[in-house]
Amino acid sequence: MNITIRPLGRGRFAASLGQRLLCKSKTPLMTAARILQAKGIPDDERITTTHEGPSIISIWSTMGEAAGKSVHEADKEGPNLERYRPMTAQMPRQRVSHEARTAVSEVEVGRARGKPEPLSFFQPYLFGEHASY
Repeated sequence: MNITIRPLGRGRFAASLGQRLLCKSKTPLMTAARILQAKGIPDDERITTTHEGPSIISIWSTMGEAAGKSVHEADKEGPNLERYRPMTAQMPRQRVSHEARTAVSEVEVGRARGKPEPLSFFQPYLFGEHASY
């Protein structure tokens, strides 16, 4: 069974089986294997990945092995394969600092309150929302 992956940016990939999108993930082989395993694909089924375009196999595993692993990257070590542990309701969530949640401009304050924001011909250029030439 071959999974085709294509980059989405910021280290994320879209994983597809034929024309069917399975997931968008930083670990597409492992996430796709967990999805297919939940659909009833046997653990001893071979799973391969290729990048969109070339047909060269970039990585392969069995469904059970790939579904049972996750990648953990520490500051002092490179990436390591570890046993997969699904998220539970008791796990702490990542917190966002107060500064990161505050609005930085009057336009963002208006967006947060659901008010229509003032439109200006120059606004996309001022806020960096327009592609430069």
